[in-house]
Amino acid sequence: MNSVKLTEASGYTVGDLLLISAEAFDARVAGTTPRRVRVDWPWREVDPESRNSWDGTVAFPRDPGAYEWCNTPWRLEPDPSELTTGDACFVGIPPTEVRVTGIERFEPPADYGFLPRPDYVLELVPVDMVDDEDAGFVLYLNGGEPIEIEVLERA
Repeated sequence: MNSVKLTEASGYTVGDLLLISAEAFDARVAGTTPRRVRVDWPWREVDPESRNSWDGTVAFPRDPGAYEWCNTPWRLEPDPSELTTGDACFVGIPPTEVRVTGIERFEPPADYGFLPRPDYVLELVPVDMVDDEDAGFVLYLNGGEPIEIEVLERA
């Protein structure tokens, strides 16, 4: 899988200020550990043609104050520390201002074990964490998650 760093693509430019959000969606807790909650991810499918395995889940910190929350825009309800295997929960993105720090195109689309295979990726960081080199996350533009993206300010 090859990738190319870009400065603009799909209507976005590195440096843009965005507002992202996603309405809360029904999900189920697939498993828990003392530090993590794994949620069955409702918007992706396992890729049967992939050379990589993905179990259909996404993991989140159990501790609502954990630093790792700066590496995902998604939030769980109820509080992840209260969730147990089999529980119903909601997963969504509260309105969050982010800065575009990078854009990447995969050619061919990336093989991470799930469908759809990502082709364009926005690298984002919450505006209140922009000086933290370890903070940030990616959004796959063709990922299937119902994420609303609004450009608040062009770079």
